[in-house]
Amino acid sequence: MTILTSKILLQLLLIFSTTRFPIIISTNDQSLVKCHDKDKEILLIFKIGILDSSDCPTSTWSTNTDCCIWEGVTCDNATGRVTELDLNDSRLKGQITLSVLELEYISHVNLGLNDFDAIIIPINIHNITHSSKLVYLDLTIIGIDLNKATNWLQAMAKLPSLLELQLNYCNLSNFMTNPPIEHFNLPSLKTLVASQKNFTSSIPDEFFNCIKNVTYLDLN
Repeated sequence: MTILTSKILLQLLLIFSTTRFPIIISTNDQSLVKCHDKDKEILLIFKIGILDSSDCPTSTWSTNTDCCIWEGVTCDNATGRVTELDLNDSRLKGQITLSVLELEYISHVNLGLNDFDAIIIPINIHNITHSSKLVYLDLTIIGIDLNKATNWLQAMAKLPSLLELQLNYCNLSNFMTNPPIEHFNLPSLKTLVASQKNFTSSIPDEFFNCIKNVTYLDLN
């Protein structure tokens, strides 16, 4: 080995010994943090009213699995808190409970295009104020006659950050007067889509005062 070759090898060894190489760790886990116990409890309460079948997403929800891996559920990978619930067109039947609005960090809820036969409002409606981050709620064609439901509009009024509300074909023919319109107070709402087959009541001026920040309105 020549002197020149030895010097080159020595220099290379010196470079490698003084250079720090990053260690890259890869994981396929969608969530490194397990779901929050309170969020899991709320989702399981929601599931109670659903008539489970093997082909619906909630059939994968169980007490012994992490709710962050449940179908239709999205969690924040850093905190394990539920941020989205998407059960759109999932063949769900039974009762829909708005206990999901008690999820503290949820931002999107899509329950549209299902076939529920009743809507259940939490006994303690004040707990819904926890959903201060909810910006999107879709209850389109969920099979429920909201004219016969009570307190649902008061529940909506507990969502201060709600930007978009979808209520297409929920049998709201007289929702301007039942429940009273003063409960319809959504200061952040920008989009309201509530197309119905027919409205049997006129639209009072108070309604437009309640949605003065709305930029898109569809009551076709």
